[in-house]
Formats: sequence, structure tokens, C-alpha cells
Amino acid sequence: MLRIMAHLLLAAPAAYAGDWRVDAGASSMTFETEAFGASVTGEISDFEADIRLDPDAPESGRIEARVGVASVDAGSNQFNDPLQSEAGFAPETHPDARFVSEQITETMDCEAGGGTRCYTAEGELILKGETQPAALHFRLSVMDGRAIADGELAIDRRDFGVGGSSWGDTGAEVTVRIHIEAVSAD
Repeated sequence: MLRIMAHLLLAAPAAYAGDWRVDAGASSMTFETEAFGASVTGEISDFEADIRLDPDAPESGRIEARVGVASVDAGSNQFNDPLQSEAGFAPETHPDARFVSEQITETMDCEAGGGTRCYTAEGELILKGETQPAALHFRLSVMDGRAIADGELAIDRRDFGVGGSSWGDTGAEVTVRIHIEAVSAD
């Protein structure tokens, strides 16, 4: 799911408006939550996205991203086994998480500068058969046909039925952080 969010963050200036191709080798997606009173950080390695975004006309943009939930890695079997169980992501029956946004707006409520602009992509997050509204907030800079985006998406795992009775000390809030680099596909 995290990688999906990363792909969603890409955009470009009017001269490079249109479709973007994610540079998977330069992009990353991570997540943070808490478990047993400690911070847990992990990575997601399987993701892809279709991105159409013109930073000067974000209202015409569209982001559709997919994350393979089996690629979520919290760093140890103590956390990975529950995540990959039926109570967790249930990858056998729900192998992908998806984020779809057709409402992208420029925002002025973040720290930007040096050619960086801020955006919010509002849409729907589909995880484990549940659909919930979601907002991806990101900073974007474009130079020489290459877009670099960094952003966050906050998720309450309970909204998607992720977690079981044994997850009592596991935090409900998950923050997905993305770093996406993309090149113009036009």
C-alpha cells in the first residue's frame, strides 16, 4: 500500500504535463506504527501507479496506484506473520491495496520553497475489500523532466478490518511515507 502512495505523489510543470513513469529504483515506500509500546517501521517493495498530473492544472490529474500487500515487510517474523495472516492483510483473498484519486489540489499549508509545491490527492483507498476515503499530502518538485515527490498518508487499520484480537497492543494509526521519483512519459 505504501508504494502505491509513493507513486501517487508524482507531478510535473506545464512543459512536462501529462503522464509520468515511476523510477522504481529511485523510489521508496515506508510505514510507521506502534506495537508493544515501541515504534515499528517497515517497507513495501511491490507497487505501481498510473499518474497523470500537471502541477499547473492539478484538477485535471488522476492517480491510480496498486500495492501488493504480500510485499509489506515490518522487519521481523514477529510482525510479518500477523500482517500476512487472514486477520492481517489476508493476501490470499485480497492480494492488492489500491488508491484512486481524481481530485488533486494545490495546497498552501505545507513548508515548500525552492521550486517545491504542495498538493493533496483526495480519493479512495481499497484494502482488504473495504473502501474508505483517503488523502495523500505531498511536496513536489520538477526539474529537467524529472519529478520528485515526498508525502504521507494516514490510515486507521481498523477501518479496513486489519488486526485481530491478539493485536491489542498494536497501534491503530499507520503513517505511510512515500518518496517517488518519476520521468515524463510524454
